[in-house]
Amino acid sequence: MPTSSHLLRWSTEMLPERARFSALREEFARQNLALDVIDHSGGRPRIDVTYLPLGTVGVCGLVATPAEFIRHERHLKNSSDQFGLNIIDTGPLQFAYAGQERVYDAGSACLIDRGRPLRVFGPRGGSVRFVIVHASALKSLVAHPEDLLGRAVRPGPVLSLLDGYLRSLTSLEDPPSPGLASTIGVHLLDLMAATLGPTAEAANIVTDRGVKAARLRAILEEVARRFSDPNFDLDNVAGALGLSRRYVQKLLEGTGKSFTEHLAGRRLERAFAMLTDPRHLHLAIVDIAFAVGFGDVSHFNRMFRRRFAETPSGVRAASIKRERSDSPPNLLRHIGTRIRSGSSDVENRYDTIRNRLCP
Repeated sequence: MPTSSHLLRWSTEMLPERARFSALREEFARQNLALDVIDHSGGRPRIDVTYLPLGTVGVCGLVATPAEFIRHERHLKNSSDQFGLNIIDTGPLQFAYAGQERVYDAGSACLIDRGRPLRVFGPRGGSVRFVIVHASALKSLVAHPEDLLGRAVRPGPVLSLLDGYLRSLTSLEDPPSPGLASTIGVHLLDLMAATLGPTAEAANIVTDRGVKAARLRAILEEVARRFSDPNFDLDNVAGALGLSRRYVQKLLEGTGKSFTEHLAGRRLERAFAMLTDPRHLHLAIVDIAFAVGFGDVSHFNRMFRRRFAETPSGVRAASIKRERSDSPPNLLRHIGTRIRSGSSDVENRYDTIRNRLCP
């Protein structure tokens, strides 16, 4: 795999159809994946790969039509002294590894030594996410990980945290900064160790560092996913993640905001985005308030003005006026200009909110 700091996204759909499989096999799989590929799709192969290096840790997601991936001895020169934990998203996938053959179903995982030959076959296609770490780093947290090679790691709370973390990373549009990438890499190593079983000396370290960070990320993602539900509350988050109310509150204290503040922030940002999006100009402000999860319009108006130093109707009026005066291709760009004629707080927030939240 490449070791640059850039996020790699690659797909067979990028290749000319006539030479698609030969280019996949010769120019990408052997050079970048260190694998040979045998097509079992009936001549219509598709493989999508995402790879993100995070310091000494690598994260990869791979989705494929029916195919066979084979790592021969000749592929191993650059893969020694690395472990990989594979999490099966869709399957089943058949692994021939270390003299044994095993079938792994969706939701399970397995540890491999990347310095050994491997054959993986997905008879119905499949997808897998995996994290790659240096052997010495994992051995500092897990005693004799080589004894776990090939064994199925069954679904559990920590494996779910790790998988959720990997899922969010492989969906990024841009790579994190080098400093953040290094921190994320440490968190993933901790989660990998916690999944496999850390030593007694390392147990508290991985829990207080990587596991704690992953739980906080999961809490914030749950808020981002369900904020528009008017009945969504702290108990829902705690129940969904198998945590206590108090533990959720304690983790959020580290962000400097309470659960209520995070929830309100998400709702208000989404409301702002809807009010400045031409596709939602037909909606009344009360409809937008309800759509983002507020149950009381007066409360929504007060919080919106406190957050953006402008009323919802003021933001809406600026958007409508700009829509009438602009040509359609430049509409969203010029809405920002019009809004900037209002408060400085609205001006500072406009571009970020629009780019991040507008559907």
